[in-house]
Amino acid sequence: MYLHDPNFRWPERCPWSELGPDFIEAWGFRPPRLKREHLEVLGPSGSGKTYWVETILQEHYREAERRRVADDRKHIETGAVFLATKKDDDVFSELGWPMVHAAGEIRDTNVIIWPRTKLTGLEKRAFHAQRVKTFLDHMWQEKANTIVAFDEVGYAETLSGDIRVQIQEYWREGRSLGIQVIGMKQRPQGALRDMHSETFWTAAFKPNDRSDLERFSELFGHKRDWMPVFDSMDSDRHEFILRHSKSQEAYISWVDTPLRPQKIRRGGLMHILSR
Repeated sequence: MYLHDPNFRWPERCPWSELGPDFIEAWGFRPPRLKREHLEVLGPSGSGKTYWVETILQEHYREAERRRVADDRKHIETGAVFLATKKDDDVFSELGWPMVHAAGEIRDTNVIIWPRTKLTGLEKRAFHAQRVKTFLDHMWQEKANTIVAFDEVGYAETLSGDIRVQIQEYWREGRSLGIQVIGMKQRPQGALRDMHSETFWTAAFKPNDRSDLERFSELFGHKRDWMPVFDSMDSDRHEFILRHSKSQEAYISWVDTPLRPQKIRRGGLMHILSR
Protein backbone atom coordinates (compact mmCIF):
# COMPACT_ATOMS: atom_id res chain seq x y z
CA MET A 1 0.00 0.00 0.00
CA TYR A 2 1.34 3.43 -0.93
CA LEU A 3 1.81 5.74 2.06
CA HIS A 4 2.54 9.41 2.36
CA ASP A 5 5.76 10.54 3.99
CA PRO A 6 4.80 11.38 7.60
CA ASN A 7 7.58 13.98 7.69
CA PHE A 8 6.49 15.74 4.50
CA ARG A 9 6.05 19.50 4.79
CA TRP A 10 4.62 21.68 2.03
CA PRO A 11 7.44 23.90 0.72
CA GLU A 12 7.28 27.54 1.72
CA ARG A 13 6.92 30.06 -1.11
CA CYS A 14 9.75 32.56 -1.20
CA PRO A 15 10.80 34.97 -3.99
CA TRP A 16 14.34 34.56 -5.28
CA SER A 17 15.33 38.04 -4.07
CA GLU A 18 14.95 36.65 -0.52
CA LEU A 19 15.97 33.01 -1.02
CA GLY A 20 18.85 33.59 -3.45
CA PRO A 21 21.50 34.99 -1.05
CA ASP A 22 21.07 32.03 1.33
CA PHE A 23 21.29 29.58 -1.57
CA ILE A 24 24.46 31.16 -2.99
CA GLU A 25 26.10 30.98 0.45
CA ALA A 26 25.09 27.35 1.02
CA TRP A 27 25.78 26.15 -2.53
CA GLY A 28 28.93 28.04 -3.38
CA PHE A 29 30.72 29.45 -0.36
CA ARG A 30 29.94 27.58 2.85
CA PRO A 31 32.97 25.72 4.34
CA PRO A 32 34.64 23.38 3.67
CA ARG A 33 35.56 25.68 0.80
CA LEU A 34 36.31 23.13 -1.90
CA LYS A 35 33.54 20.66 -1.06
CA ARG A 36 31.36 21.38 -4.10
CA GLU A 37 27.72 20.34 -4.44
CA HIS A 38 26.34 19.66 -7.92
CA LEU A 39 22.97 20.97 -9.08
CA GLU A 40 20.43 19.40 -11.47
CA VAL A 41 17.77 21.59 -13.07
CA LEU A 42 14.72 20.01 -14.71
CA GLY A 43 11.89 21.52 -16.71
CA PRO A 44 10.35 21.70 -20.18
CA SER A 45 11.50 24.10 -22.87
CA GLY A 46 10.47 27.65 -22.02
CA SER A 47 9.90 26.94 -18.33
CA GLY A 48 12.66 29.29 -17.16
CA LYS A 49 15.59 26.93 -16.49
CA THR A 50 18.23 28.89 -18.39
CA TYR A 51 17.07 32.25 -17.03
CA TRP A 52 17.30 31.00 -13.44
CA VAL A 53 20.71 29.34 -13.93
CA GLU A 54 22.08 32.54 -15.46
CA THR A 55 20.68 34.43 -12.48
CA ILE A 56 22.55 32.25 -9.99
CA LEU A 57 25.75 32.39 -12.07
CA GLN A 58 25.60 36.19 -11.94
CA GLU A 59 24.95 36.12 -8.20
CA HIS A 60 27.79 33.65 -7.63
CA TYR A 61 30.17 35.92 -9.56
CA ARG A 62 29.10 38.99 -7.55
CA GLU A 63 29.67 37.16 -4.27
CA ALA A 64 33.07 35.86 -5.41
CA GLU A 65 34.08 39.42 -6.35
CA ARG A 66 32.86 40.77 -3.03
CA ARG A 67 34.94 38.24 -1.14
CA ARG A 68 37.98 38.89 -3.33
CA VAL A 69 37.83 42.60 -2.56
CA ALA A 70 37.15 42.02 1.16
CA ASP A 71 40.18 39.78 1.72
CA ASP A 72 42.29 39.04 -1.33
CA ARG A 73 44.83 36.98 0.65
CA LYS A 74 42.31 34.33 1.65
CA HIS A 75 40.33 34.42 -1.56
CA ILE A 76 40.33 31.41 -3.87
CA GLU A 77 39.67 32.41 -7.48
CA THR A 78 36.53 30.75 -8.76
CA GLY A 79 34.53 31.16 -11.92
CA ALA A 80 32.06 29.50 -14.25
CA VAL A 81 31.93 28.28 -17.84
CA PHE A 82 28.52 27.89 -19.47
CA LEU A 83 28.39 25.35 -22.30
CA ALA A 84 25.55 26.26 -24.70
CA THR A 85 24.56 23.85 -27.47
CA LYS A 86 21.17 25.24 -28.49
CA LYS A 87 20.78 26.54 -32.02
CA ASP A 88 19.77 30.02 -30.88
CA ASP A 89 18.61 31.55 -27.63
CA ASP A 90 18.56 35.26 -26.87
CA VAL A 91 18.73 34.53 -23.14
CA PHE A 92 22.47 33.80 -23.44
CA SER A 93 23.13 37.43 -24.36
CA GLU A 94 21.23 38.50 -21.23
CA LEU A 95 23.97 36.97 -19.10
CA GLY A 96 26.38 39.50 -20.58
CA TRP A 97 29.47 37.31 -20.29
CA PRO A 98 32.13 37.01 -23.00
CA MET A 99 31.22 34.43 -25.63
CA VAL A 100 33.57 32.08 -27.49
CA HIS A 101 33.02 29.26 -29.99
CA ALA A 102 35.70 26.73 -28.96
CA ALA A 103 37.66 25.74 -25.87
CA GLY A 104 40.89 27.04 -27.38
CA GLU A 105 39.41 30.56 -27.43
CA ILE A 106 38.78 30.66 -23.68
CA ARG A 107 41.05 33.22 -22.02
CA ASP A 108 39.43 33.37 -18.60
CA THR A 109 36.51 31.80 -16.80
CA ASN A 110 33.08 33.40 -16.40
CA VAL A 111 32.48 32.84 -20.08
CA ILE A 112 29.92 31.24 -22.40
CA ILE A 113 31.24 28.68 -24.88
CA TRP A 114 28.73 28.36 -27.70
CA PRO A 115 29.87 26.21 -30.66
CA ARG A 116 27.37 27.42 -33.26
CA THR A 117 27.15 25.98 -36.76
CA LYS A 118 24.90 26.03 -39.82
CA LEU A 119 25.36 22.30 -40.26
CA THR A 120 22.38 20.00 -39.77
CA GLY A 121 21.70 16.36 -39.00
CA LEU A 122 24.63 14.03 -38.45
CA GLU A 123 27.16 16.68 -39.52
CA LYS A 124 25.89 18.99 -36.79
CA ARG A 125 26.16 16.24 -34.19
CA ALA A 126 29.70 15.43 -35.29
CA PHE A 127 30.64 19.11 -35.03
CA HIS A 128 29.17 19.38 -31.53
CA ALA A 129 30.79 16.09 -30.46
CA GLN A 130 34.25 17.39 -31.40
CA ARG A 131 33.73 20.76 -29.67
CA VAL A 132 32.17 19.30 -26.52
CA LYS A 133 34.89 16.62 -26.20
CA THR A 134 37.60 19.27 -26.50
CA PHE A 135 35.83 21.42 -23.92
CA LEU A 136 35.51 18.58 -21.40
CA ASP A 137 39.21 17.69 -21.82
CA HIS A 138 40.16 21.35 -21.41
CA MET A 139 38.28 21.88 -18.15
CA TRP A 140 39.39 18.64 -16.44
CA GLN A 141 42.33 19.99 -14.42
CA GLU A 142 43.57 19.93 -10.84
CA LYS A 143 42.30 22.76 -8.62
CA ALA A 144 39.94 23.95 -11.34
CA ASN A 145 37.66 25.72 -8.81
CA THR A 146 35.10 26.23 -11.56
CA ILE A 147 31.39 25.79 -12.14
CA VAL A 148 30.68 23.92 -15.38
CA ALA A 149 27.09 24.48 -16.54
CA PHE A 150 25.43 22.50 -19.36
CA ASP A 151 22.42 24.10 -21.01
CA GLU A 152 21.18 20.64 -22.11
CA VAL A 153 23.24 17.90 -20.53
CA GLY A 154 21.02 15.19 -22.02
CA TYR A 155 21.92 16.27 -25.55
CA ALA A 156 25.63 16.36 -24.74
CA GLU A 157 25.47 12.83 -23.33
CA THR A 158 24.07 11.46 -26.60
CA LEU A 159 26.84 12.85 -28.82
CA SER A 160 29.18 9.90 -28.23
CA GLY A 161 29.89 7.10 -25.79
CA ASP A 162 33.17 8.75 -24.83
CA ILE A 163 31.44 12.04 -23.98
CA ARG A 164 28.82 10.19 -21.94
CA VAL A 165 31.57 8.53 -19.89
CA GLN A 166 33.33 11.88 -19.42
CA ILE A 167 30.18 13.58 -18.18
CA GLN A 168 29.70 10.68 -15.78
CA GLU A 169 33.21 11.38 -14.48
CA TYR A 170 32.30 15.05 -14.02
CA TRP A 171 29.35 14.05 -11.83
CA ARG A 172 31.27 11.41 -9.87
CA GLU A 173 34.78 12.86 -9.57
CA GLY A 174 34.56 16.54 -10.49
CA ARG A 175 34.28 17.73 -6.90
CA SER A 176 37.76 16.39 -6.15
CA LEU A 177 39.10 18.86 -8.74
CA GLY A 178 36.94 21.72 -7.50
CA ILE A 179 34.49 21.31 -10.39
CA GLN A 180 30.87 22.03 -9.55
CA VAL A 181 28.41 20.82 -12.20
CA ILE A 182 25.08 22.35 -13.17
CA GLY A 183 23.14 20.06 -15.49
CA MET A 184 19.94 21.26 -17.15
CA LYS A 185 17.59 18.76 -18.74
CA GLN A 186 14.02 18.87 -20.04
CA ARG A 187 13.03 15.48 -18.63
CA PRO A 188 14.60 13.20 -15.98
CA GLN A 189 14.09 10.11 -18.16
CA GLY A 190 17.19 8.93 -19.98
CA ALA A 191 19.65 10.95 -17.92
CA LEU A 192 22.71 9.36 -16.39
CA ARG A 193 21.77 8.06 -12.95
CA ASP A 194 24.73 10.02 -11.63
CA MET A 195 22.90 13.25 -12.38
CA HIS A 196 20.39 12.27 -9.68
CA SER A 197 22.61 10.29 -7.31
CA GLU A 198 25.57 12.71 -7.21
CA THR A 199 23.58 15.92 -6.73
CA PHE A 200 22.51 17.36 -3.40
CA TRP A 201 20.51 20.18 -5.02
CA THR A 202 17.55 19.64 -7.36
CA ALA A 203 15.49 22.38 -8.99
CA ALA A 204 12.40 21.48 -11.02
CA PHE A 205 9.97 23.60 -13.00
CA LYS A 206 6.41 22.45 -13.65
CA PRO A 207 6.29 19.75 -16.37
CA ASN A 208 3.77 19.77 -19.20
CA ASP A 209 2.32 16.25 -18.96
CA ARG A 210 1.23 13.88 -16.21
CA SER A 211 3.81 11.15 -16.87
CA ASP A 212 6.61 13.67 -16.44
CA LEU A 213 4.83 15.06 -13.39
CA GLU A 214 4.96 11.64 -11.72
CA ARG A 215 8.66 11.18 -12.47
CA PHE A 216 9.51 14.71 -11.30
CA SER A 217 7.60 14.08 -8.08
CA GLU A 218 9.41 10.79 -7.43
CA LEU A 219 12.75 12.60 -7.56
CA PHE A 220 11.64 14.67 -4.58
CA GLY A 221 10.08 11.88 -2.50
CA HIS A 222 6.64 10.26 -2.39
CA LYS A 223 4.79 11.23 -5.54
CA ARG A 224 1.45 11.57 -3.74
CA ASP A 225 3.04 14.26 -1.61
CA TRP A 226 4.79 16.14 -4.38
CA MET A 227 2.35 15.94 -7.30
CA PRO A 228 -0.05 18.42 -5.64
CA VAL A 229 2.91 20.74 -5.04
CA PHE A 230 3.76 20.74 -8.75
CA ASP A 231 0.07 21.20 -9.62
CA SER A 232 -0.03 24.31 -7.44
CA MET A 233 2.87 26.00 -9.21
CA ASP A 234 2.36 29.01 -11.49
CA SER A 235 4.00 28.38 -14.88
CA ASP A 236 3.38 31.96 -15.99
CA ARG A 237 5.51 33.17 -13.09
CA HIS A 238 8.09 30.42 -13.83
CA GLU A 239 7.88 28.99 -10.33
CA PHE A 240 10.19 26.12 -9.44
CA ILE A 241 10.92 23.84 -6.51
CA LEU A 242 14.42 23.94 -5.04
CA ARG A 243 15.34 21.12 -2.68
CA HIS A 244 18.47 20.09 -0.81
CA SER A 245 18.42 16.31 -0.41
CA LYS A 246 20.76 16.23 2.57
CA SER A 247 18.86 18.69 4.75
CA GLN A 248 15.43 17.92 3.19
CA GLU A 249 14.75 21.66 2.96
CA ALA A 250 12.59 22.69 0.01
CA TYR A 251 11.12 25.95 -1.27
CA ILE A 252 8.92 27.12 -4.10
CA SER A 253 10.52 30.18 -5.65
CA TRP A 254 10.52 32.40 -8.73
CA VAL A 255 12.93 35.01 -10.11
CA ASP A 256 11.44 38.39 -9.21
CA THR A 257 14.30 40.62 -10.40
CA PRO A 258 15.29 41.28 -14.03
CA LEU A 259 18.39 39.72 -15.52
CA ARG A 260 20.73 42.40 -16.86
CA PRO A 261 24.01 41.87 -18.75
CA GLN A 262 26.89 41.57 -16.29
CA LYS A 263 30.33 43.09 -16.82
CA ILE A 264 33.10 40.63 -16.00
CA ARG A 265 36.47 41.50 -14.49
CA ARG A 266 38.98 40.34 -17.08
CA GLY A 267 42.46 38.93 -16.65
CA GLY A 268 42.11 37.67 -13.09
CA LEU A 269 40.94 34.11 -13.61
CA MET A 270 43.77 32.47 -15.49
CA HIS A 271 44.34 29.50 -13.16
CA ILE A 272 42.80 27.05 -15.61
CA LEU A 273 43.86 28.48 -18.89
CA SER A 274 47.51 29.41 -18.52
CA ARG A 275 48.63 25.78 -18.35
